[in-house]
Amino acid sequence: MKNTKQISLLGFFALLATACTSALVTMDLDTDGDGLMDSMEAEYGTDPLNVDSDRDNYTDFQETEQGTDPLDPADHPYAGGWTIDVDCRDTVVSTGNDVGEVMEHFEAVDQFGEIVSSYDFCNRTLLLVSGAFW
Repeated sequence: MKNTKQISLLGFFALLATACTSALVTMDLDTDGDGLMDSMEAEYGTDPLNVDSDRDNYTDFQETEQGTDPLDPADHPYAGGWTIDVDCRDTVVSTGNDVGEVMEHFEAVDQFGEIVSSYDFCNRTLLLVSGAFW
């Protein structure tokens, strides 16, 4: 009877070790510590060993969360604090300039010196203020 208990106890630990080993193999890691798991880095094409793949001073995680391209140094989160709309940014189609229509695409320089695209803020109301000094 003593041998049976020892064998079943050894079997239990062997089963536990196997379960732990397989859990380690399937566990997703964040090798570079940027907040983006390695499997997502592979999906985006970013470097899982580099926090900032495009070297624009924004982590890959920050860029993917803000809807910008973590591989394009010119495309980074907006300094003004507004979130860029990921769902429609690249699919907006102009319908006209009347009330309720989607205006034509344009870019302008904001107060932070950044070039801002009107389509970065799709699904939001934009207030355009212009003036002239005569």
